[in-house]
Amino acid sequence: MKLLSQLTLSRVLLFLLFSPFTALFAKGDEELTGVFEYGAVIFLFFLFGLLLLFILLHEMEEGKDKSLMAVFWSKFSAAMNDGKPIEKENEILLEHDYDGIKELDNNLPPWWKYLFYVTIIFSVIYMAHYHVLESGPSSDGEYLAELKAAELEKSKISTVTYNITADNAKLLTDAGSLAAGKELYTKNCVACHGQNGEGLVGPNLADNYFIHGNTMKEVYLVIQNGVTEKGMLSWKAQFNPKQIEEVSSYVLSLVGTNPPNPKAPQGNLIEAVSTN
Repeated sequence: MKLLSQLTLSRVLLFLLFSPFTALFAKGDEELTGVFEYGAVIFLFFLFGLLLLFILLHEMEEGKDKSLMAVFWSKFSAAMNDGKPIEKENEILLEHDYDGIKELDNNLPPWWKYLFYVTIIFSVIYMAHYHVLESGPSSDGEYLAELKAAELEKSKISTVTYNITADNAKLLTDAGSLAAGKELYTKNCVACHGQNGEGLVGPNLADNYFIHGNTMKEVYLVIQNGVTEKGMLSWKAQFNPKQIEEVSSYVLSLVGTNPPNPKAPQGNLIEAVSTN
């Protein structure tokens, strides 16, 4: 039973040690350029696995287990530590004495030296990869690549064509379109027309009085071209045709909502909102 337990623990340790490597190299070729970026994480996993290994060895030695696996780990531990047994410490005892404290001339543990060699090899490969061969992206290169990708995405958005004009714009009533229109209104229109369309500097949008008409076409044109003599700017540079259609639909959805603190009516009374 003890041998089975030790084998199970050994398998767990091996899994912890090698799972980061298998996960990394299972990626596609285009992702292998990030191998060195994950080096530090893999190294930490390795140290963590090594720590678990030594904990296991210590527990096995405490239990005085003489099974085959215990003997193997005992020899492995001795090889990795290269320490003298207590009964042979006199062989490496230094002559000087500090208030009764004596020093042993122990060798550096092999496991420590091996890790040190690994860090040297890793640093050489890292330096060659990023700074000599320049086969890996630099910080500046990654930044410029991200900027380029963002510019490309921006250009795609700006070049999208919409077959929407004031003549064929439709009054949208679905929740998604009205939510999009409300978001645009909240970000850009509340300073003049109020949070709920009650009117501030600009006219009340929630009553049945209209200055420039209540059809979808008329509202679309007001938002698209603005009313410069009244201080309202044109939004065609900020909004694409689809967005103008959405915010126009949201503005017309406010009619008749009667929000608190409404501004005095302006324009002509028109009872019903036109869907044209």
